[in-house]
Amino acid sequence: MDMSEIFVFPKEEKLCSEKLIDRLFTDGNREIGSFPVRLVYLLLPKEELSGINVMMSASKRHFKRAVARNRVKRQLREYYRLNNGQLKLLLDNSGQGMLLALIFTDGKLWSTEKLNRRLDIAFDKLKNVLTNTVDV
Repeated sequence: MDMSEIFVFPKEEKLCSEKLIDRLFTDGNREIGSFPVRLVYLLLPKEELSGINVMMSASKRHFKRAVARNRVKRQLREYYRLNNGQLKLLLDNSGQGMLLALIFTDGKLWSTEKLNRRLDIAFDKLKNVLTNTVDV
């Protein structure tokens, strides 16, 4: 993997399938969060899904204007793009795939710095859960 492949968010990683999205929200784990972000994830065997598929969400109920929703989703995408390396390594080592949804739950916009600090906390919790499930 060279430097040009590290900080990317290719189409293959975007969660677009309605079937997989429905499965994520019916069977997925909702325990991980750090306000204003909640992570919903579902681990799948490598045969069903290789790697990680991610979606970002900001509620229309909280943000009536699309400009605000798009800003929040852009902030979430950018954080994921820059900080997904360890997550991918953990999944590669475990031989599993993962569906992941990053859901913004607050009704007001956050600065990128504050949001990134909260996302760091949520991703650390997710990494801890993944390392514990891999060790078992």
